[in-house]
Amino acid sequence: MPRIRQLDGIRAVAILAVFLHHALHVRLAWMGVDLFFVLSGFLITGVLLKTKRHIPQRFFSHFYARRARRILAPYLLLLIVASGFVGLAWLQHWYFYLFLANFLMPLHITHPVVFDPLWSLAVEEQFYILWPLAVYLLSVQQLKRLCVLLIFLAPALRGMLHFSAHWPIYELTPFRMDLLAAGALLCLLWREDSRRIEDHGSLWGAAFVLLGLTGLWILGRLHVTTYGNSRSGNVLIFEASLLISVGMITYALADKGTALLKFRPMVYIGQISYSMYLVHMGLIKMAQSRFSQWPAALVAFAATVFYASVSWRWIESPLLGTRRAKSPILMKS
Repeated sequence: MPRIRQLDGIRAVAILAVFLHHALHVRLAWMGVDLFFVLSGFLITGVLLKTKRHIPQRFFSHFYARRARRILAPYLLLLIVASGFVGLAWLQHWYFYLFLANFLMPLHITHPVVFDPLWSLAVEEQFYILWPLAVYLLSVQQLKRLCVLLIFLAPALRGMLHFSAHWPIYELTPFRMDLLAAGALLCLLWREDSRRIEDHGSLWGAAFVLLGLTGLWILGRLHVTTYGNSRSGNVLIFEASLLISVGMITYALADKGTALLKFRPMVYIGQISYSMYLVHMGLIKMAQSRFSQWPAALVAFAATVFYASVSWRWIESPLLGTRRAKSPILMKS
């Protein structure tokens, strides 16, 4: 799938939202993680479909080698760097940090706050254990039906199962797989008829976002929140977030009124968003221990961008074989 420049801008929106949520407690900005999930489902499914023609051994080895190059080095670097500040007590439960970090909060396992963002990486990697097999074995139509099944199954599970705290619903893969499946379905529809989305995606996307925001407003008036941990909230709040996330990506794919998403600094933030996401929580907490809220947010943001830029320049880009000349920050508009 050719690189879609405005989707880097969507990545930037996602990481900026997550940062604002943690640094300044901006309401609804937690949905940046959900936006990452839908975008991941869209992009990864596109990668898998592109290489489906290969023999099974090459198909799977290519995918998992690509994933390893993309995620492992920055992930391990975070564990090493963070250990210099928080110590090594986390090694008591080291196996949870091998892409099982989404079990830490549900199992009430104490861990350094710097590692909080790892839960969403765990959700993605758990989903992608089986998703490549589904893409390889199923036809496009069968894959669409599977996506629809997962999109309906996840909220059904959130409504049927209830826990004493909201963390299992928020962080465990079966309850969040609808986001990844929605991104995958959008990818299938995009590959099937991209012109239709280009022609109507702006309207559809705006309608989805408006519908999701309206739903959240109504739920807010009814005092239904994620922290309330009610069955209705666990279903409806995340469905509203899914609508908003799918709407934003659909709007971006139409490529109308997306100048901000293709603005060079936004594209660059999107490019380095992975390491920004990994490290931002620890830097926010460090800054907040020394400064008041707004100065702490500014200091933490600057430090986060600096760390991620160094990681991209010296670790991620060489591993991915990204040429400097093709870096989005250097591309002409």
